[in-house]
Amino acid sequence: MRSSTTRLLIVLLAITMAAIIGTQVHWMQQTYSYEKNEFNTAVVKCIRGLHEDIELLDIPASHLGNDIEHPEPNEFLFRISNIPPKDTLVYYLNSEFNDFDVYTDCHLTVFNAPENKIAYEAYLNSGTSSGKSPPGSRALPVRNFSYVHLYFPHRSQYIITQMNTWIYTSAFLLFLLIGLAMAIYYLFRQKFLNEVQKDFINNVTHEFSTPLTVIDLSTDALNKPGVQASAEKINKYATTIRRQTDYLKTHIQNLINTVVSENYNFTLKKTAIVPNEILRQAVQQLEPLLVEKKGSVELDLEENDLTIRADPDNLYLAIFNIINNAIKYSAIPTVKIRTSVTPQHFNISIKDNGIGIEPDDLKKIFRKFYRAQKGNLHQVKGLGLGLYFTKKVVDLHHGSIHVNSIPGVGTEFSIDLPVNTNHS
Repeated sequence: MRSSTTRLLIVLLAITMAAIIGTQVHWMQQTYSYEKNEFNTAVVKCIRGLHEDIELLDIPASHLGNDIEHPEPNEFLFRISNIPPKDTLVYYLNSEFNDFDVYTDCHLTVFNAPENKIAYEAYLNSGTSSGKSPPGSRALPVRNFSYVHLYFPHRSQYIITQMNTWIYTSAFLLFLLIGLAMAIYYLFRQKFLNEVQKDFINNVTHEFSTPLTVIDLSTDALNKPGVQASAEKINKYATTIRRQTDYLKTHIQNLINTVVSENYNFTLKKTAIVPNEILRQAVQQLEPLLVEKKGSVELDLEENDLTIRADPDNLYLAIFNIINNAIKYSAIPTVKIRTSVTPQHFNISIKDNGIGIEPDDLKKIFRKFYRAQKGNLHQVKGLGLGLYFTKKVVDLHHGSIHVNSIPGVGTEFSIDLPVNTNHS
């Protein structure tokens, strides 16, 4: 339930952020379009004002309409019948730009149609070009009349600078959203860690108190006169104490190994070992549990016992954890253990007929303290450290571990360890 609620909140937060960012992008696009239209309108007003200042065409400025063209986004062209002196045109054009707040560079070209040549060119520097040099010659539109061509090389940059307030506001809002998202993420993460810690403490309390209670009761029973007189009862209670002690030792060892691997320089003590022997020892150690659950283990080991360099103690615990889980999570366990050798790897396959692992849990089983939330948490004992430690040991051996599982059918773990020696 907690996981579903957290997932829902994260999805809602993601949708909200996406909607806000999408709105911001749309808002910026609309603002850019507005500023672009404002710029074009201002340039057209400048051209009309220029016609009022200088007699360029034998018609009133108010009738210019079709005589002003906009062939490219950053180009304007307007027809003239009289070519004014260069200085005069530059002066009045600068004046119109100032009147209508067009503060960006402009490349001016006057084309003389009767002579079919450029009459003159000029570059009007607005002082906002950051020292950029004027562009080179450009191909002019082909027309059968004389015209003035205005080219604004920095039009896009100029329009964007007009949007600075919107850009800064949007950037601030975006950073605010990112900060909020990070704060919520860390809040959920801390909440999750607190829940994991609480579950772990509950598990430790339960898993340690139960065997200690059994040991305590068995010890009391051994002190009773009726029990002391029966060798069969003594053996029964002694066996119970031994099993519970072994169980506690396994969990304590996993805890110690996890603490050491997390907080100290955890190094392997590698020696030449026969991995098949490690498997046989683990199966032998778990024989009492197999008998209790009326299960069986099928060993299909590589005939030639291969020797590899590995840490025997840690590798034993890593394999023990997997076989132990295979037995615990099966009603009547049938565990198949197979080994095979390739030129690069020694492969160990451990397959069971247990309850299986759900796909959502499959991605998380190697996390520290993680236990699948299927059924009663304490129906099967554990602290959520075994597979975490197993993965860490395999990684330190430069190996790999993979798991395939079908809920209700069973699970198969496959471990690949590097081979660095020949057959012994």
